[in-house]
Amino acid sequence: MSKKKILFFSSNLNRTGAEIVLFDILHQIDSDRFEVGLVLLERNGALTSHLSPHIQIFYLDTQFSLWDKIKFHAGQDIVSQRLSKIQSIFQADVWYINTIQNAFLLQFKNQFKVSAFLHVHEYLYNFEQLEIKDCQRIFEQVDCLVTCSELVQSFFAPIFSGPSFIFQSGINKEFIDQCLVNYVKKPLNKKRIVSSGTVCYRKGVDIFLQISKSFNADEFEFIWLGKWANNGYAELILRQMNTGLYPAVQFLDNVQPQAYYEILASADAFITCSREESMGLVAMESIYCGVPVLATNSGGSSLSVKSTNGILCQDFRPETLATALNSLLDQVFDQGKMRESLSSFNIQSECQKLEEILSNSPNL
Repeated sequence: MSKKKILFFSSNLNRTGAEIVLFDILHQIDSDRFEVGLVLLERNGALTSHLSPHIQIFYLDTQFSLWDKIKFHAGQDIVSQRLSKIQSIFQADVWYINTIQNAFLLQFKNQFKVSAFLHVHEYLYNFEQLEIKDCQRIFEQVDCLVTCSELVQSFFAPIFSGPSFIFQSGINKEFIDQCLVNYVKKPLNKKRIVSSGTVCYRKGVDIFLQISKSFNADEFEFIWLGKWANNGYAELILRQMNTGLYPAVQFLDNVQPQAYYEILASADAFITCSREESMGLVAMESIYCGVPVLATNSGGSSLSVKSTNGILCQDFRPETLATALNSLLDQVFDQGKMRESLSSFNIQSECQKLEEILSNSPNL
């Protein structure tokens, strides 16, 4: 019996939540049942070099040369041509598109007669950034919608007419264990407060900066682990940092996985200041590492942050969050109960569920 061929599409395989979930899917999916390929729109993603050898990698370069632009103005569809080349090599039965950012690929689905899955990791704010024609394609061209949490599923269930199911995003606990196998937590000279994520407005980096002002830089350090976005908001944050007004704060970019989890595990507390979350994987990583979490109630945070592992704050004001952080630091949490609170988030069982649905998806 021939294997069903699944061609996954994603942006870059950097260390964002959606890319990490895809990375885990690629390695958990049964290679005896499926042939797996991956198409990336950008090169040099941090996780690309960690992919297993059996995963075929293609690049759909979306940067266009002068010659590409000339051909485009002559009526040629450059993206379609590049997809045709990839599809002719891989012969995919299913296109599995990761994130709504890549929903534009759905316009080519009928040309290649494939089933289309779309994995939605985003909530409402991200749809505001999506072109209306790409949003319409989600409803018109997707054969099966994959949602990252109960929160996202409950929003789509009444308005999406096709099949949909929850692939409950989770963390790869085995990988975290491997990264921390030789790690021993040591006392630090300062209390360490960590946060993580792309430097962007939705993640509340400006709130993180303001919280730090309530604490003495001689006694506390605030570390943000994450990639700088290429936009005006990140530029404003960088310029604010350069004023020297936030002496307790440092940003660490392009941190390798082992160092990332070691810094996370070394923290006294983790803060997620997100204004909106569909799930909140970084909070789950922190909880698994034994670090209590202070989270704004931004949607997805409420799915994992409980009294056994942290504090869920209803208020986004930095002063209130600073008070809540002090309260969190005064509490003692049972690390066994913290890990137990994540027992329902199991990437292996979710991948098994996905395999069955992929197996039963029709070949067009």
